[in-house]
Amino acid sequence: MSVINFQEYKSQLSKPNYTSKPKMGKNLYKKNLIEKRAFFNENLKEYINNPYIEKCMFSLTECLIKFSTKDLSTEFSLILQDYSPEEFDLNFATWEFCIYDTQNDEYIDSRFFTSSEMAIKFFLSKIKYSV
Repeated sequence: MSVINFQEYKSQLSKPNYTSKPKMGKNLYKKNLIEKRAFFNENLKEYINNPYIEKCMFSLTECLIKFSTKDLSTEFSLILQDYSPEEFDLNFATWEFCIYDTQNDEYIDSRFFTSSEMAIKFFLSKIKYSV
C-alpha cells in the first residue's frame, strides 16, 4: 500500500486542467453574469433583423449563438466567454468562434475576438458562405 500525502492531493485537485480543445457551448467564466447577459443582448440588437441571425439558436444563459447547417454536419458557435466592465466606459470582451464537425466529432476552427462587432460580422460571414 502506498502512502498518499493528503495536502498534496488536495492541492492537485484545485489546479486547473489545461486543454487545447475548446469546450463547446460553455462559458468558462462565471463572473459578471448579469452584466455579461446584458452586454450580449445589447450587442445583438442591431443584428436581430439579419436573415442569417433569424436561423440561429440563441442561449441567453450561456451567451451563445449557434447555427447548424441543413445536413446537421457542421455547427458554428459564437460564445461571449468573458466580459469586464472597466473604468472610463471601456468594455473588455472576449468572444470565441468555433466550427465543429459533428459527423467526425472534431473542431475545424476556433478563434477568439476582442471586438464584438468584428466577432459578430465574422460569424455572419461564415454562416453566409456555408449556406
